[in-house]
Amino acid sequence: MAAMKKPQWISELQRQAAGLGGQHLRIGVTGLSRAGKTTFITGLINQLENHQRGLLARRAPFDRLEAVRWQRDGVEQPFAYLDALAALSAEPARWPASTTDLSRVVIDLRFRQTGVLSRLQQYRTLRVEILDYPGEWLLDLPLLELDYGQWCEQMRSWLDSEPRRSIAGALRDELAVIDPLSPAEPQRLQQLAGAWTAFLQRSRSEAALSRNQPGRFLLPGAGVAPEMLQFVPLLAGNRHIRAGAGSWWAECEARFRYYRDFIVKGFYDEHFSRLDRQILLVDMLSPMDAGQTALTDLKAALESVLQSFRYGRNSLWRRFWQPRISRLAVCATKVDQVAPEQQRAVQQCLEDLLTDSLSEVRHGGVQVRGFPLAALRATRQEGDTLVAGLEGQSGLVRYQPGGVPAHLPLDLQVEGPELLKLRPPAGLHRNEPFPHYRMDDLIGWMVEGVAL
Repeated sequence: MAAMKKPQWISELQRQAAGLGGQHLRIGVTGLSRAGKTTFITGLINQLENHQRGLLARRAPFDRLEAVRWQRDGVEQPFAYLDALAALSAEPARWPASTTDLSRVVIDLRFRQTGVLSRLQQYRTLRVEILDYPGEWLLDLPLLELDYGQWCEQMRSWLDSEPRRSIAGALRDELAVIDPLSPAEPQRLQQLAGAWTAFLQRSRSEAALSRNQPGRFLLPGAGVAPEMLQFVPLLAGNRHIRAGAGSWWAECEARFRYYRDFIVKGFYDEHFSRLDRQILLVDMLSPMDAGQTALTDLKAALESVLQSFRYGRNSLWRRFWQPRISRLAVCATKVDQVAPEQQRAVQQCLEDLLTDSLSEVRHGGVQVRGFPLAALRATRQEGDTLVAGLEGQSGLVRYQPGGVPAHLPLDLQVEGPELLKLRPPAGLHRNEPFPHYRMDDLIGWMVEGVAL
């Protein structure tokens, strides 16, 4: 007997259902230096790969997650997941190398359908694409709204204040005495650019300062030739200068414009025009430990970043991106370094630091949520103490972490928690979920609202 022909309306419905079977979620992961982006992304992949063994198994829609595939083939500039795993599982364990260039993660998730839709299509897929790049590049966003003269004025203001004034030392004096209208000296300019790079490195390492521009002086990334980074702020100049060809001002201004318009703007136009979600990772504890100056600099840095994330009709970035980002997760990272009852306080201090900026982002229609986070928990609690291993040492130490205020004082004067340099815990394996704090909450919120 011939098989009965399927009614046309059923065939059409199945065809449409098949077309709806796949979703694509693009997530940007950003954060300033030392925020733990590489460890975070490694932990995120690990939690998804081990979804049946971890806390995700208790959360919808991951209770219907059937299969996870981390893509390696065909992904341009893939994230070095296996290298990160090798570092974490070494003996002794060590933290993965920091992000030095753009990288991508592509993960395919297959969910089991339920209800009436399961008769039309058994599975529904979600492709999660994550974009990772150095935190230093994040601080270049504000340059898109400055001309070279304005940047020079800003750098003069920064260098007039401590600790930058002392760190710059003789370099500040040398940049201040150069006549912007005099003929440029290429060899001297190259030397000054190198000295400016060294100044930025010291500002970051010695004073825990966050605003270090231009960011690619610290981490250029692939495709950026050294000559593209040979300009410095001329402290005797201002936005009103008009200089002839071949002058110090003309040479530095031309290179600044190229850096701003082709390197900075080109990168964000190409890679951030289709993001659906944004995750902002912030190491709040280190600046609190470093003191008021570091916190003040972090506040200014993050405010400039969040200003670029605003999505109102008058936003510069709306004109550039026409963005569709609907959710922004703001995460205080490494909260396992303090007592469990104080982890929420770390996140609260971060949100206190950014009260006005987060209000502006929310006013633009973006859902914002804070997550105190430890992508990989390096400590365990025993009584009122924490137990962990220290970098470069064997064995474990038991210690009582310093306190964190319930709210950040308006003057940003806090007693630091006196952090230790911890190493990852021993015994980590790819096929076991890493110990963490609230990674399942963050992952769940990121995919919430996607039709699965």
